[in-house]
Amino acid sequence: MIIPVRSSYIRRKDMDSVLSCLVEDAADPGSYLSKFLRVAKEQLGFDQGAAFRSPATALGAVLDCFSLPEGSTVALSALSPAYYAHVIADKRLTPFWMDIQPETGCPDKGSLAKAREAARLLLLYEGAGIFPDPADYVDLGIPVVEDVSESLGAFIGSTKAGSLGAMTILGLEQGGLVTAGGGALVYANGRREAQVLKNLGDSLPPELVMTDMNAALGLSQIRSMERTFERRRELARLFEDSLARSKHTVLRLPGDGEPAYFGLPVVLPSGVKDVRAYARKKEVDTALAFEGSCVARSRVPEGSCPRAASLALRCLVFPLHPRIGKSAAQKVSKVLATLP
Repeated sequence: MIIPVRSSYIRRKDMDSVLSCLVEDAADPGSYLSKFLRVAKEQLGFDQGAAFRSPATALGAVLDCFSLPEGSTVALSALSPAYYAHVIADKRLTPFWMDIQPETGCPDKGSLAKAREAARLLLLYEGAGIFPDPADYVDLGIPVVEDVSESLGAFIGSTKAGSLGAMTILGLEQGGLVTAGGGALVYANGRREAQVLKNLGDSLPPELVMTDMNAALGLSQIRSMERTFERRRELARLFEDSLARSKHTVLRLPGDGEPAYFGLPVVLPSGVKDVRAYARKKEVDTALAFEGSCVARSRVPEGSCPRAASLALRCLVFPLHPRIGKSAAQKVSKVLATLP
């Protein structure tokens, strides 16, 4: 049986939560959503949050919170998800593309310096579980919106993913670190942003707000996320030890801390075809870590971000999720240790 590269880990109590929501069909609309937001506040430590039907809807709402004039420049990494480009275009804003550090996948210092001068806002997508150096974002001079969909739980020193931005987005799609079966959570880290987000949340039509059924699953998932993260850590230690016996390395943090272990992002010296074929033959699925990124989907002007374009072709993610049992973990470990 093929071991999938990504998988939502749905426990029986998660299913029970959704079933309870279905049974209580006559309950007040939004009751599970209210519970979800309350528990998310406790777990993630924010004052004001709102939940949306999709990450794209959430990103659009966040951009609205900053009231940027039409044509304003927004900085983002070329490795950001392709839907970022669609939302920016829909809001009639202008993207400023940032290249990356090939060892980390994070925006490089030169791009950040240019963004400080050119942009009104910076969208920081922390892909492949890698949290950037917090020092690069101190006194940046422009607001930062941090997306922790793949980095929740990561940290460098005493700084945790989700604490760098004026607002933070957490995608809750299938296969994510935490899933609601779809949707996204947005929360504010400052008093002004919290009030703006509250006003926006109160005025949203129900068709843009997360449904109770999604919230019921998200509620159960976020309550148990620390246990889920611990299982990912256990697997990561095993897999990284195995990979160390090969000639390949993983994307690394730019400081002392811990990534989020959203898959195991292995950086290859050249193309991925032979490695993917080898892993598949051994029943281990893989995927390009940034296959859905702006640069991979040709949303970035050719040649403008060469390091991001190169990494998108050479960074392969291997399975690392709690559904991997003992025998599957041994299989993945063996593949990693013997990669061509």
